[in-house]
Amino acid sequence: MVFAIAFFCENVFSQSSNFIKGKVVNSADGSAIGNCSVFINSTSRGTVTNASGEFELPGIPAGKLELVISSIGYETYVYPFSSDQLPLNLKIILKQKSSQLAAVTVEPSIKHGWQLWGKTFLENFIGKTTNADACTIKNTKALHFFFSKKRNRLSVRSDEPLIIQNKALGYIIKYQLEEFYCDFNTNITLYLGYPFFQEMEASKRKLAGWKQERRKAYYGSVIHFMKSIYDNKLTEQGFQIIRTEKVINVEKQRVKDIYKKLIPTADTFSIQNGSLVNMNKRVSLPADSVAYYTSVLNKPDSYERYVLLNADSISYVNDNGKKLVFFTGKLHVVYKNTREQTSGQSEINLVTPAPIQIEPNGSYYPPQEVLSSGYWAMYEKIANSLPLDYQPD
Repeated sequence: MVFAIAFFCENVFSQSSNFIKGKVVNSADGSAIGNCSVFINSTSRGTVTNASGEFELPGIPAGKLELVISSIGYETYVYPFSSDQLPLNLKIILKQKSSQLAAVTVEPSIKHGWQLWGKTFLENFIGKTTNADACTIKNTKALHFFFSKKRNRLSVRSDEPLIIQNKALGYIIKYQLEEFYCDFNTNITLYLGYPFFQEMEASKRKLAGWKQERRKAYYGSVIHFMKSIYDNKLTEQGFQIIRTEKVINVEKQRVKDIYKKLIPTADTFSIQNGSLVNMNKRVSLPADSVAYYTSVLNKPDSYERYVLLNADSISYVNDNGKKLVFFTGKLHVVYKNTREQTSGQSEINLVTPAPIQIEPNGSYYPPQEVLSSGYWAMYEKIANSLPLDYQPD
């Protein structure tokens, strides 16, 4: 029965161009690398190479994607591509890691690092939400912790992909951690890596519960927000974008100008009957005017004005037909969807700033260009992450 299913699938996929196949070899001698992990970044589409280093990956989702190839002892290889290029037949050459983890950083690896810094890592990587309580890293011994007293910064590296069991959403996540740091001076946390999602097996009742929890995780997320921009459906999806603008207090400036005209900058004298006489006359104002002017002068020189934006005001299509997002400063993103009973307010800004490209599935590139705070900073962790090929309905 198993062979019949495999044969049927092979016939189906051979008639489609929606696949990637290839071979993974060692750069040192060209030998095949078996049992090598091959997957589409941040999706549930993946496989492993056979003993000959060969693989075939069908059912590739649409859009701009990354093929990730990783194996213990080798440097991670990332091949960016677009679904328009399919089918692909690749030869992937992996380089062996040439140095130990401790040689990568100035600071030595901390002994008993998990006991000292494990909680900090979990809170900033897995999260502090309810879903985080249901997550477990199965191979914490693969983690190495480095702390720089001079920079007041914690860095974490891993010998192998982290195996994360998320019982809240029903996924086993293999996370190829490339970079993680907590900068305690700026309170900025950054982690970069390549997750591969695998569905957990469970009863129908449990699967129904996971389906509901996945919807909660999706709605209001950054991916949901980016997809809403791509579809130009921010309002329909429950989002508002608000920009704060600094506005000069024009009335205060007007009152200042009035006082400048009334009060001379220098005394003027005239000789009358052989004596110097100050010719400046004190100007008197009505009591109600003085009271009004005083209240105006006690107000700030400027104030913030809130402007509601639409998707078109921060996104555009370039000459290649790609949708880009660009803005300067900080934007406030408010999400409130009574149907899903979720809400949150976040702030978002572009680091460089430089445009980011967004895809129909809500993914965006480069991801490190987007810096968020508020609700997303707390919420957008591994415990609430979903594969890009997830569909809420």
